[in-house]
Amino acid sequence: MRMEQAAPEHDAEARKTKRTIRLWILAGAVFATTVLGYSATMVYLAQRDYPGSVVNDYFENYKQFNEYADKLENQEELGWRVATSIDSLPMVGNQLDIEVWAEDDQGEPIVDGEVLVHFVRNVNSRGDRKVRLGALGDGRYFGRVTLPKPGNWTILTTIRDDGKAYKARRFLWVEESLE
Repeated sequence: MRMEQAAPEHDAEARKTKRTIRLWILAGAVFATTVLGYSATMVYLAQRDYPGSVVNDYFENYKQFNEYADKLENQEELGWRVATSIDSLPMVGNQLDIEVWAEDDQGEPIVDGEVLVHFVRNVNSRGDRKVRLGALGDGRYFGRVTLPKPGNWTILTTIRDDGKAYKARRFLWVEESLE
């Protein structure tokens, strides 16, 4: 009789142990799936927003940085002030009104300058747009552009006057249309 009673208790204990093991295996599988899914999402987002170009020639990088630093120093010596503004809601397909205001180191408006605004799509250069702005007077320049894709854009504004050039970099987030 004792043997018969021990068998049902043993079966119940075995079922409980199997259930516990199955739950731990399921929890491990859910955890691993979550971690892998998160990692895959981060890789996708990183590749979508940044092309990942890396130059392993450190000498060339150092040389390019020095050239960039020299240009930046020369630009700072100009003393110009340049402001770029977008007066429209930055959405795909919307026409954006671009206004640039520029003045020289004496605080005088730069009225005869040539202004080029380059919208750079950080992911793919096929969507890049360049706009040459027209002078409005008093150091103000105006133009319009329509951006084809949502996401991060870099705005490179270049103003040239009397053989000198000034470059400014700004960033813009463009939303996708809700329609």
